Amino acid sequence: MELTKDTLIGEVLLEYPEAQEVMVKHFGEQVACVMCPGQAFDTFGMIAELHGIEDDVVDVMLAEMSATIAAVEAERKAVA
Repeated sequence: MELTKDTLIGEVLLEYPEAQEVMVKHFGEQVACVMCPGQAFDTFGMIAELHGIEDDVVDVMLAEMSATIAAVEAERKAVA
């Protein structure tokens, strides 16, 4: 899965709940996207803009999320 600022938050968290920890680390616990029903149609870029989170923070977060997702996928393949 390629992550961009246009990726839906809910899509990622549904398939890879492990990514939630990375999101909270960079967006902070005050950004309650993890529990918000809007995550189904909100993108990472939209939420960053709404909460005043700088682009470079989003870029780093997306890179870390991608690494987390790659590790999860590798683990899933190893188990299968």
